[in-house]
Amino acid sequence: MVYKNCRKKKRNKIEASIKDLISIQNILQEKIDQLKKIIDFEDVNEILKINLSEINTERILLDNQKSMDSVKCKDFKKGKCKSCIDESIKQSNYLNEKVQECINKHNQYINTFKDILYLKNEKNVEDMFIKFGFDKNYDLICLVCDKIKYYYNDEKGKVYIVYGDVHKTKSEYKSFLKMEFKYKGDYIFIDRINASTDKLRCGHATFVFSNFNALIQNIEFPEKVHYIKGYVNENKKYIKRKDLIKFYKKNGFFVYQDLAFEKSI
Repeated sequence: MVYKNCRKKKRNKIEASIKDLISIQNILQEKIDQLKKIIDFEDVNEILKINLSEINTERILLDNQKSMDSVKCKDFKKGKCKSCIDESIKQSNYLNEKVQECINKHNQYINTFKDILYLKNEKNVEDMFIKFGFDKNYDLICLVCDKIKYYYNDEKGKVYIVYGDVHKTKSEYKSFLKMEFKYKGDYIFIDRINASTDKLRCGHATFVFSNFNALIQNIEFPEKVHYIKGYVNENKKYIKRKDLIKFYKKNGFFVYQDLAFEKSI
């Protein structure tokens, strides 16, 4: 509460700002909680049911900040009056930041859902396997794969890690991680991993391999798959060979001298 001897007009403006921000934050948190329930389902049909509209309250936050700037006590004498209003302004600014964080989180969730639907519609991914998780930046990510039957060696399975950028750029580069694999009888061959995204070393490729067993179990193959195999393909622009070898070993692969890697599943 602002000190009682402060100017009433300034006090009311600050208290109204704080009340508005608390109300906005509560509404945002409720919406985020609803989205988390959809994430728990890991079902595209649940995503289709929601209204994929982003929350844009930047205008409210900007107006609120201008309002706070107008009540700063630069013309007040030092003492309790100035101190109490300054403390209230700090509280308002703190709430302002928390509301912005909620907006960013909500919109990132929504954009990730939009990415999933983009792959479904534009890439003709029909029977989808999806798995949600969080990367090292605590951003929502989702593994997406088509569950079609891979019966022929020339057919490639495609695994995507999306995080909200692909539907905006509509490009395979800088917007998501993509891994291609081939069915080779009793093993899966990793044909290519495109990791040239804007979010390097955030745990996206690790998330793929940590969920690969569950992914394979959701794909119909002519016979049981026992191994994952491939070759370490260096991309000097994004990651060094020694770091790639370290990555595969960390994820349970044995790396041979000829840079072939293998892991039983």
